[in-house]
Amino acid sequence: MLVVAEAATALEDGGRSERDGGSITAAVRPPQPVALQLQVCSSAIRRGGFGLGSDSAAGRDLAVLAATLHRRHGRLDPSAPFLCLDAMCGCGVRALRYLAQAGADFVWANDASEALRPVIVANLSRFERGSPPAEAGRRRWVVSHNDATRLLAERYLRREYFDVIDVDSFGGDAAYVRAALLALKIGGLLYLTSTDWRSARGYGSRR
Repeated sequence: MLVVAEAATALEDGGRSERDGGSITAAVRPPQPVALQLQVCSSAIRRGGFGLGSDSAAGRDLAVLAATLHRRHGRLDPSAPFLCLDAMCGCGVRALRYLAQAGADFVWANDASEALRPVIVANLSRFERGSPPAEAGRRRWVVSHNDATRLLAERYLRREYFDVIDVDSFGGDAAYVRAALLALKIGGLLYLTSTDWRSARGYGSRR
């Protein structure tokens, strides 16, 4: 499944960056109660200078809604852990919402900027990270600071596939599509957000 959202604005750890990959098999966990979902996502979110504008709110909400529906109705193996990868996570808010609202068992949050590390970790720390590094298969989340295309290609080469891959690029997203599809599970959901959708669709006027 491919979902593309057009946005006007583009918006990583449980203690360390993940650069070396490894097996990712998270434990299946029941969705959090609705009250906790609302509390986690509304209390003192750290933005790190990122503006979460109202003009891009629909795109963020649609990402979480699409992931939730895919977890419930779209997967080939509903009993398997639900794995999400946010390739350009910014301050980590959408990655947090995948944990809190979409019921993700594991989220990989990646952003090329290491300067955002404290902000992303602070946001994702609302959920326990899980087991220590020696038991990586039971982590809830991991943060990395890699180029998105490189990260997606590495996941594919290590045969680590995700149910949902979110690519929220500033500008066109065509350069990331192939790598994202390689790292996506069969029947998975690829969610693309583009601030230059006119180039992606090949013509200039809005229709």
